[in-house]
Amino acid sequence: MALTGAVLLLLCSSYPPTGATTLIVSLGLLHTPHEMVVLMIGVVLLTVIGWVINRAAGVPMPVWANEG
Repeated sequence: MALTGAVLLLLCSSYPPTGATTLIVSLGLLHTPHEMVVLMIGVVLLTVIGWVINRAAGVPMPVWANEG
């Protein structure tokens, strides 16, 4: 959890659900590499869809990090 928090701080990003993904992995709820791949595909897919929806709705969504 601390490593995840540190990476988010270094990237000037804040996204609380990343803690849930960290816990899912660290608690051993995923037992095979295939499960990990499926989880990461889901994370990427949700991120891309959220970004596209925000852009289509005109919500100012920076590509990398909030500069303000």
